[in-house]
Amino acid sequence: DQSGAVWGTDVYTSDSHICRAAIHAGRLPAGDAGTIWIEHRPGQDAYPGSLRNGIQTSDWGTWANSFIFVDAP
Repeated sequence: DQSGAVWGTDVYTSDSHICRAAIHAGRLPAGDAGTIWIEHRPGQDAYPGSLRNGIQTSDWGTWANSFIFVDAP
């Protein structure tokens, strides 16, 4: 799914669209399905947006929870 909001770069707000964040992070090619692994993290004071892999993410301020992408265990 190519729709849905994403906030942050490398560390994403917990309410970000996971599939779009995975494409942005280079963990999943656009239009492909696959398995991704995330790790829940504490909130951050700021989530800077960026343009990567055709996905523009947005800036956000303080948010209580976040996630990052990790390699398969």
